[in-house]
Amino acid sequence: MNVVILGAGHMGRYAAIQLAALPFVQDLVIGDLDEEAARNAAEPLGQKARLAHVDVTNRDQLKAVLEEADVVVSTVGPFFRLGAAVLDAAVEMGCHYVDICDDPAPTLELLSRDAAAREAKITAIVGAGASPGISNLLALKAIEGLEEIDTLITGWGTGGQEEDPEEAESSHHGASAAVEHWVSQLVGPIPIQDDGRQVEGKPMAPTSIRLPGSAPITAYTVGHPEPVTLPLYFPAIRHSVNVFDMPGAVMVLLEETVSSVNSGRLSVPEASRLLAGSLYEDRIGPGGLWGAVRAGAAAARERVTGKDYLPQIFALATGRRAGRRETRATALNGYIPGGMAGATCIPTTIMLTMLAEGEIDRLGVFAPEAGVDPDSFFARLAPHVVRDATSDGEGPVRFLIE
Repeated sequence: MNVVILGAGHMGRYAAIQLAALPFVQDLVIGDLDEEAARNAAEPLGQKARLAHVDVTNRDQLKAVLEEADVVVSTVGPFFRLGAAVLDAAVEMGCHYVDICDDPAPTLELLSRDAAAREAKITAIVGAGASPGISNLLALKAIEGLEEIDTLITGWGTGGQEEDPEEAESSHHGASAAVEHWVSQLVGPIPIQDDGRQVEGKPMAPTSIRLPGSAPITAYTVGHPEPVTLPLYFPAIRHSVNVFDMPGAVMVLLEETVSSVNSGRLSVPEASRLLAGSLYEDRIGPGGLWGAVRAGAAAARERVTGKDYLPQIFALATGRRAGRRETRATALNGYIPGGMAGATCIPTTIMLTMLAEGEIDRLGVFAPEAGVDPDSFFARLAPHVVRDATSDGEGPVRFLIE
């Protein structure tokens, strides 16, 4: 199989390492606008990998690099600007497509290409990462057997795991872009499912999450695709949101960041740069804007002791089964090492493997819950899940029911 991966940033580099290790990948092209970044990603991978200078906004360049590809893996963002261009080129060239898009609006735009992709006889999986990705498939297991689905919450966070120093150094390079993407999901209205309808909800809304057998933990709403795609495929879902769980000091910084944008004091890029500096470089913005959270800035990189954490990735459903009300939660039975890149790109690699081996045979454009068998996926994910204090049993997924 000939694979093109677009994007040689932190996610792209991690994905390239995973893809190069797959025996069925015969040729791996790493394409980026930054030729040096593509070279740095390709050279350590040996003869199997080679670089390509690609401007994804240049349709001819994009089509040329996809001409001999069987599948394209897109890690290049922002997806609201670049996602559709890559998928459209893949459809035109008859090339399968997998991405890590986690924005709701671009997700809907990509899903609108479903008919064209089916006509071209290609498979396009949108959101094949951690959240969305693992979270969607955990949601499938959480709602399995429920005849009525009142609430479905998907969530993600640190899982209480401290950051590995080497991973931190790598992921914090170019952190402003990733942080800007995150901040953009926390300002303005976000799509949620409420009373069986798609409506605009409030980001950063405190949400009490109680997994069966555990005490409630406060998480916060964020704009993500899961509350959009899951009700699309399962219209019985009445209410659905996506939430995140972070250390307290990080939340203080985020709240100040969002406030500075919503009040008009700063633009999203400006506030994001200040936030990235506070989180990763101990830099405090000018004019006293961050004066109230100076103490939190240093602690934001560390695990806050005394806080209970939700699992790294989880789903929580309430509904009825055999006429009785039931609460069902699913979570990883441990955590995926490698930080955000590991949790995102390992699932991407697994779904591409399932596609290559014929386990994913649906044509068209779809989110993971519509075409990926969760049991097969989690069996493949199992070797990558590291057990921790929350682990229960032997499998990769923890089930909690009451």
